[in-house]
Amino acid sequence: MDKHEVAELLRTVGSAVSPTMIETAIAPSGQSVLGRPVAVGDAERMWRQLLAVRDSTGWHPVLTARHPSDLVNAPSHGTDTFDARADTAPYEVVAEIKDAALSDRLEFADEEEASEWRAEFTPEQLARSINPEPRSPRPRQNFYPRWLCLVETPNGYSVPGILPGYPHTLNWSHGPGGRNMRASDHVAFLHTWYDRFGAELLYLSSRVLMVDVAQPPRDRIAVAEAAIEQYAYCPDGHDTTTYAEIQTRNGTWQFCWD
Repeated sequence: MDKHEVAELLRTVGSAVSPTMIETAIAPSGQSVLGRPVAVGDAERMWRQLLAVRDSTGWHPVLTARHPSDLVNAPSHGTDTFDARADTAPYEVVAEIKDAALSDRLEFADEEEASEWRAEFTPEQLARSINPEPRSPRPRQNFYPRWLCLVETPNGYSVPGILPGYPHTLNWSHGPGGRNMRASDHVAFLHTWYDRFGAELLYLSSRVLMVDVAQPPRDRIAVAEAAIEQYAYCPDGHDTTTYAEIQTRNGTWQFCWD
């Protein structure tokens, strides 16, 4: 799409804008990113309307605090190698990262601590500690939707692979072999969550990622499995129980790497 086609698409969802207000940029992959400034009060409504027509447009909407040019020009902070299994076998990637995260926690743990960590990473044991009803979700943090962008891909989970500098996962180094997070790791986690829970990338910034979850898990084992994955993905300020109680059963999942 060019600026005029984007302006026409935005007009059809009730967001008329001059083509001159639309910024365009090209990602290193060659895919286009287009965006327009957006008022906070209109941002999520417009995102949902554009998501509803994504299958026909082939462009995924993303809310962000950044200009499209910032998104495509950000330096990649992780390992440059993209693991193609994020698209073809994402569950393998997620399983490897979960195993690596547990190994990382066990490395310097005493016997008692090791037993506690194993319980935290065992869905059947974690499920027994989960309250029947989730606690109230925390308010969204670091959510500044100043731009509504369209990324040239029909799959929201692919966006971090197109914009490998976002998010910047500070201090995350518990991939297999102690490696840093790759863009393909983001894609793999988002891919599996899309498959199971209808999770769609909503917001992306330098250290924050949020997904809108259409069918969050309800069964306790499924909740526990997802909470373990969320912890392996972003352990900052949480543990598996906290994720299960506060976030996993809710419609918005937010992650921040401090």
